[in-house]
Amino acid sequence: MTERTRTPHAVLVLLNLPVPDDQRAWSQALALRADGARVTVVCPAIRGRRAGPERIDGIEVIRFRSFEGQGALATAAEGLWTAAAAARAARGALRSSHASTPRMLQIGNPPDLLFPLAWWARRRGVRTVYDQRDVVPVLAESRAGFNRLTPLFLAAEHRMITTADVVITPSEEQRARILSRYRRDALIIRTAEVPPAAGDTDADADADADVAATAAPELSEQSDSQADLTIGYLGVVGEQDGLTDLLDAVALLRADGVAGFHVEVAGDGPALPAARAAATRLGLDELVTFHGWLGPGAVDTFLGKIDTMAVPDPDNPFNHFCAMNKVTHAMARGIPVVLRPLRENVRLTAGHAYEAADMTIRAFADALAAFLKDTPASRAEIAAEARTTFEAHHSWPHHAPRYVEAVSPTRH
Repeated sequence: MTERTRTPHAVLVLLNLPVPDDQRAWSQALALRADGARVTVVCPAIRGRRAGPERIDGIEVIRFRSFEGQGALATAAEGLWTAAAAARAARGALRSSHASTPRMLQIGNPPDLLFPLAWWARRRGVRTVYDQRDVVPVLAESRAGFNRLTPLFLAAEHRMITTADVVITPSEEQRARILSRYRRDALIIRTAEVPPAAGDTDADADADADVAATAAPELSEQSDSQADLTIGYLGVVGEQDGLTDLLDAVALLRADGVAGFHVEVAGDGPALPAARAAATRLGLDELVTFHGWLGPGAVDTFLGKIDTMAVPDPDNPFNHFCAMNKVTHAMARGIPVVLRPLRENVRLTAGHAYEAADMTIRAFADALAAFLKDTPASRAEIAAEARTTFEAHHSWPHHAPRYVEAVSPTRH
């Protein structure tokens, strides 16, 4: 055997984002590499990435051909295609290590269609880890056109959870659901490494080299050149993400005579065209700028230019389970958060946010207005308390040792 085939081997499989764009998976991969494991990440070739093998920072990356479906049928086709392609690539990666070598397979959802791969791996002595990022059955139940598939997704989730040696999740709400429904405990692994804000370090000069932005306006310089405050939105733009609710709230602010702000939107997804159309219909084109999808370097720039992170995600069962990256990224950077009172987000911020009184658009608009009308000193105090909370409870250095101890093939 070669040294490569003897080294404990970790294979991480993703179905809906490539690395290093998927910061959760990339931080996990880097932690396993630092622990002495050989690490392979299997992921889709989307967001401007090419299919095929690549080596990045000592980690083997295998990207399979994929596509992003829109609508129920196309999304189902995407799920089946990516599951088959990912399983094929993961089997090949695991076979590249000798059968006597300690090996670990981690499967990140959505969807939950790789339980046959988990079965295959366990029969060959591979330690299996299920990373439940999203509660797929609840997501399906919350979306028109997908709710009839909920029993299928529940069955797939059951098989993933009962097959895995270890279950991890970023959300206390998800952990409680898994324990109640399946009598399985899950390890909370909250977040990924958050790059330091510009000015915190001189080590981020190379971050812009890997920007995968779709055709989009350059990031606005307005917050540096005038007194207007910048309300930022960052994330995937899907039906359940509430971007059009943010636009409706902005329209209410304008009707109330609230001024001195503008909105910057970074993200892409199936609901982005509808959001652009809504902005035009509401007469907000001069107030709202859409930037499209941003890679890690451009995200860093974006976060450095906004004054608050708006989290408009609406009241549906799925959103209450989500530990949202945009919330933890804002907390880590000391950016005040304006949010609706979703259970997991309220748990994350622990009272250090501008929280809407209820889930209505009117209440969310009022929370935005409270931020805009607050004093700079009060905004800074709330942001500082949120950052302290993040560093104490949610930061990657807080969670990385537990993750490595639980899943690394060098430990088991």
